[in-house]
Formats: sequence, structure tokens, C-alpha cells
Amino acid sequence: MTKNELRSLYSQQMLVEAVVEPSLSSDGWIVEFRHARGGLVPLTDGNGIEQCFGDVDMATENALEIGFHQVRIVDA
Repeated sequence: MTKNELRSLYSQQMLVEAVVEPSLSSDGWIVEFRHARGGLVPLTDGNGIEQCFGDVDMATENALEIGFHQVRIVDA
């Protein structure tokens, strides 16, 4: 989901956690959000492609922009 879509879910209290973790498909970090109904929702671009960030700080900053005050970082 895009940032705008995720912000909307966050404002509706449908997202309960922000998670930054290493990407399995490329060298970098991805951002996912735990949905209140279960499952993870990834941060994607407008084309639905999962966004991958070069460092954990940039990924964390993007997670915080959704509205969360803290982010869980999973270090594989």
C-alpha cells in the first residue's frame, strides 16, 4: 500500500505496529505494518511494488511518516 493508503488505515486505527526488516529479495530494508485483523501490509510505490530502502534509518523514517511513534526493527 502507498503512504497515503497506509496513513488512512492508521487514522482508522487499523494498523497496530510498524516493522522494518531486511529485504529477502534485494539488498536493503523494507517496511511492513501489522494490520489489526492480522497479517502484514507492505509499503509499496504507486505501482504496487514493495519499496526497499538502502539503510535502516531511511526505512524507519518512512515508517514514522505513517504516524507511528516507534518502529520495531527486525535484524536478521
